[in-house]
Amino acid sequence: MKKITTFFILVLLLGFVSCDTTTHYIMRVSVDRNPTLIIENRTGFPVTVTAPVSSSITNGARTQFQPVETRGTIDVTYRIGQIQFTEQATMDNADVTVTLTRRPPTITVVNQTGYPVEIRAPVASNINNGARTEFLAPTLNQSINVTYWIGRMNFTEPVTMGNQDVVVTLTRSPPTITVVNNTGVTINTIFLRLPGRPSWSGGNIVIRGGRAQIAAAGGAQTNDISGSIVNGDNIRIWLGDLDISGDEHITDYRYDVRIDDVQGNTYVKSNVQILNDITLTFTRSDRP
Repeated sequence: MKKITTFFILVLLLGFVSCDTTTHYIMRVSVDRNPTLIIENRTGFPVTVTAPVSSSITNGARTQFQPVETRGTIDVTYRIGQIQFTEQATMDNADVTVTLTRRPPTITVVNQTGYPVEIRAPVASNINNGARTEFLAPTLNQSINVTYWIGRMNFTEPVTMGNQDVVVTLTRSPPTITVVNNTGVTINTIFLRLPGRPSWSGGNIVIRGGRAQIAAAGGAQTNDISGSIVNGDNIRIWLGDLDISGDEHITDYRYDVRIDDVQGNTYVKSNVQILNDITLTFTRSDRP
């Protein structure tokens, strides 16, 4: 009888265990993270962030990271061109966005010379007459030079940069030399040089594209017409057509000007400053 009772209790226990009585437990895990520093570029130009991380950000884009410091001030240093700026972000255990808006001032160059110009410094650019170009200043709080070429002649306009945008209007252009021949004989060659240089540039007078120019030996072109200046006559030569010496740093536009007559005689005017259109009258007294 005891065996039967024991067996019956065991069956009841097994039946209880086999019932669908599974209990579900939900475990919630809390994960902490450092706050995020977001750097957003609204300067209008690409920037290079150098601190506290290194990153390049195009205009309108952003980058982000989680600094180790959750509280305190962080310097965000960035560069546009060669000019550096710093913005400060204050971390207080929460996400922070730093918007970059500072940029170098711009230099706007307006061409009112009457000719196309080629800018060579501080940036390279070509500007048609009446047009303009704009670029960022390469430095602040000092003078820089805007160097431009018209034809073969160069000019420099100094610009003092502060923290404001600047407009530079180019008006200077190569002048014209009017050579008057009162030597008594015909002139067929013209030469120029920087004062005192041993070699001369120039040569035969030619008419090219409707303009009088001078061409060194071997410099004549197919459609050139040989020219000369008879006694009492004159000829106009645009300085932008002349390759003086290859020296790109002519500062005060002074030249020695020489003409040779058909008999081989030489006439020289020395140290002539040519800033504007000028007339040079050669006579027998100009022979060395």
